[in-house]
Amino acid sequence: MAQVEAFAAGRPAPQGLCAGCEGKLAALEDKSLPCTVPGCTRSAVFSRRAQLVAGAPEVEPTPPASRCAQCEGVYRKLKDRPVRCGINGCEKKWSWSADEQIQAYASGLTNEPPRRMCDSCQAAFGAIADREVRCRTSGCKKIWVWSRGDQLDACLAGKAAPKAPHRMCDSCASIYQALKDVERPCRRSGCKRTWLDKRGGQLARAVRGKTGDPYPQYCETCAKDIVDLEDRQVACKTDNCTGTWTWTKPAQLAAGVRPELKPQDEPSADAGRVSSAEGGSDSAAAPPASGEATATVPAAPKQGRSKKKRRREIRPPERRCQACSDFLKDRKTTELPCRSCATPIYWPPESQLQTHLGAWAEPQLCGACKRDLTEAARAAEREALRHGGAAQIVAAAHEHEVGGSAAAAEAPAAPEAPDPSAG
Repeated sequence: MAQVEAFAAGRPAPQGLCAGCEGKLAALEDKSLPCTVPGCTRSAVFSRRAQLVAGAPEVEPTPPASRCAQCEGVYRKLKDRPVRCGINGCEKKWSWSADEQIQAYASGLTNEPPRRMCDSCQAAFGAIADREVRCRTSGCKKIWVWSRGDQLDACLAGKAAPKAPHRMCDSCASIYQALKDVERPCRRSGCKRTWLDKRGGQLARAVRGKTGDPYPQYCETCAKDIVDLEDRQVACKTDNCTGTWTWTKPAQLAAGVRPELKPQDEPSADAGRVSSAEGGSDSAAAPPASGEATATVPAAPKQGRSKKKRRREIRPPERRCQACSDFLKDRKTTELPCRSCATPIYWPPESQLQTHLGAWAEPQLCGACKRDLTEAARAAEREALRHGGAAQIVAAAHEHEVGGSAAAAEAPAAPEAPDPSAG
């Protein structure tokens, strides 16, 4: 009857076992095997019939690689999935296989594909690994690790591998977090403003082991002023020296010199004054209208000129040039023998400098010898005046009187003063 029903329904004949195989099958038992999917903790079943087909019980069958029922059901629904490349700017895709997807499912991960590169980007950036980079803090020799993932985040398709960013190591970062910007007084004496000592500079000094206050700096205003100033060449204070010395910008700023402001509004102000003057002259020259009474209008008080405060001119200090300073550096007072009496003449370094410049000559006589020579010359002149100079003096006086009268006669008469009563 069962064969007739199967024939009528078109079903194939059922597969059955012979009596001997049935006996073998009854002697076998299902075996539990671990699931072959990595990450899955469930187990698969090696059935008695599969063991009988594999040759049991005469031969110990090799367990096949099989998935658990849950993984098998999910795996049948999976397909290879195209996923976009993980490099920024790349439009290509890579294939996420079904085997990799079932592994992610067995490990309890989400259905989101991992970040991965396409073949071309893999060839360009595949060798990227964790990289040790030196700390960006000046003077610090420690390193920080630039991870592979962060490097891939910085990669761009079609471009070379990115350069390492400037970053601090862990110790510098912890020190930097504890620091704060500090206001410190301006370097210029007398200035009450401050400049900002930033945390970065404090960190650099701390790394080098420097403690205490930093090197003084200028405030923002003084820093602008010193930029606008220029080094000046000042004449040497030594007489007869043509050399100069440099009055530097910091020295000028410390002395109180300020940069000169360029006059920008003077042309417009002058034009306004000229136009107002022309308008005033036209109104003054215009005659009064006919029929109108002319009244005497009191003149408006003159506006005094705005007196601008004259800025005190700061003069440079007196100083020698470098050549004069070098000349006087190791010089000492020398002794020159008098040519007449051999008395030592003390010649100081300043006088030696004048001799070096060619303005003075070295003395040949001492003061006593010069005095004796002067007195001898005066005595000779007196003797000459006694014997033959009296007549010459009288003649010279007579010529002086004659010349004075002639000059008075040739001089024009002075104009008379005007009579105040006349007119």
